[in-house]
Amino acid sequence: MDETNDYDRYLPLHDAIVQGQVSTAKAIIEKDSRALTAFISDMQDTVLHVAIGAGHSIAFIQYLIEKLPADALEIKNQNGSTYLHYAAISGNKEVAMLLVEKNPKLTQARNFNNYVPLCEAAQYGHKETVNFLLSVTKDEHPSPFAGESGVELVRYLIIADFYDIAIDVLNRYPALAREDQGGSTALDALTEKSKVFANGSRLGYCGTLLYHFCPDFVGFYANRETVPGDGDIENQKGRIRENNKELKQFQFLHRIQNTVLMNKQAKELLKLLISEVRKAGVKQADKILGPASRRAARSGNQEFVIEVIKAYPQVLWLSNKDDGLTIFHLAVQYRQERIFNLLYQMGTHKHFLTALHDKSDNNMLHLAGELRPSNRISYAAFEMQRELQWFKEVENVVQPSYKEEKNKEGKTPREVFTEKHKDLFERGEKWMKGTATSCATVAALVLTVVFAAAFTVPGGNSDKGIPIYLSQKSFMSYAISDVLALFCSITSLLIFLGMITSRYAEEDFFKALPMRLIAGLITLCFSIGFMLGVFGDAFLLELSHKVQWIAALIAAVICITNLFVPMRFPLLGEIVYSTFGPSIFGKQSEEVVF
Repeated sequence: MDETNDYDRYLPLHDAIVQGQVSTAKAIIEKDSRALTAFISDMQDTVLHVAIGAGHSIAFIQYLIEKLPADALEIKNQNGSTYLHYAAISGNKEVAMLLVEKNPKLTQARNFNNYVPLCEAAQYGHKETVNFLLSVTKDEHPSPFAGESGVELVRYLIIADFYDIAIDVLNRYPALAREDQGGSTALDALTEKSKVFANGSRLGYCGTLLYHFCPDFVGFYANRETVPGDGDIENQKGRIRENNKELKQFQFLHRIQNTVLMNKQAKELLKLLISEVRKAGVKQADKILGPASRRAARSGNQEFVIEVIKAYPQVLWLSNKDDGLTIFHLAVQYRQERIFNLLYQMGTHKHFLTALHDKSDNNMLHLAGELRPSNRISYAAFEMQRELQWFKEVENVVQPSYKEEKNKEGKTPREVFTEKHKDLFERGEKWMKGTATSCATVAALVLTVVFAAAFTVPGGNSDKGIPIYLSQKSFMSYAISDVLALFCSITSLLIFLGMITSRYAEEDFFKALPMRLIAGLITLCFSIGFMLGVFGDAFLLELSHKVQWIAALIAAVICITNLFVPMRFPLLGEIVYSTFGPSIFGKQSEEVVF
């Protein structure tokens, strides 16, 4: 076959294809027969490589395929990719069908990464193309469904959330569940999928309510789907299409349905993988389930950990060879409360599990003393509070003697906590003082205004010093609002001044400082609200006898403003929830895990 890498000569052809100038490209090809198989890019792509990659009309690609002989379709570029690899990467199922129809051997071709086109389609997440290539790819030596290539295929299917196809492949080739590719198994790909399982899915507030309280309503369609166990992919696709038509006008329910179905398939796949690994014996189970469960613990994949524990309880005692950390040690170290809470669903075994040490003689409380930065918490003070909550919770579950136990460095858990949180403590103190200073300034301004309002009443005073509008109802409202505003602003100011001059200690971030901040912000909000009431009453006294509708206008403005003031303090809601909201710790279910 006559091939050339004369890029300059074929630059016009390359540009014509990229720019979609089909007639120009055809003209060049008709004049130069070598143009069909020549390398026209520095990646050694031919004209068909470029056309498929550019995503041009199927008619032009079909024209090129028809002009090439069957064996010419096996040409590879610099990366070893055939035309079918390119069709798989771009997710062009129609092109893939044309190529396979003319040369069925293309499905077995491997690029320099040792990937067949099926694996590339899975890697790039093109489900329809994957389904087609799965139906035409043959299990012949060297099989794409065995060894490292097979494991990679399953891993890519899981990463792309194609759980139904992964189940089909594993049912046909169960050995893939027990093999690894470069130290990574198919099970490992599921460890990072905590949001796929029912407990971690992001259905939104309404979706979660429907999912938990109306499962029959939501699951009516999803429950009609069965996870394919016999490889009948096409029949399942037909059922899904039928359900999609029925729910076309109910997009919200359709999204929940898909999520429920994905949850169901992911859990079925997880059980299948664990079951196949267990069949390989204890040694293989330790090798695969141990590292996988520890990865799941680090990522907070609770359902994964639960299923592994149920199927293979021995995993609870398996630790990392490098640091000696078990599942629950990692849950504390990485602040994964959903994993840690499984301790409350165990019997007496939890006492033995919490007694374990790592290779540095750190007990679980030492690990709670380590700092784990979080991107879920907005402010340093709140992060310090959450770290203290973790430390105290772990302190409650370990043996009392562990509180003063020393590690290899001769440090107790509290000493580790103080050392590792020094910077966070300083940032939290700085933030608290800065916030208190700003709020104290506002409180002082409000105090100044309402104090002055007490001696400059609207309408003035008579010769005897009696307010002229004293007999008016609005005046009494004015006086009461002014007194309350004065009281609240003074209270708020004193609270914030107390915070500025307070003795800051680690324990203060747990309850004392947050409670002071809550009290200060609430009284500040009330003082602003009452100050607006003083303004409204004064305005009403001055103008009500001239403008009749002014009362309604003032009332509306004050109500709207008073509602708006608390909305401008999202900090208040966050600190209240963090301090008095439901605890992140405790038994989440009555189900006994072990």
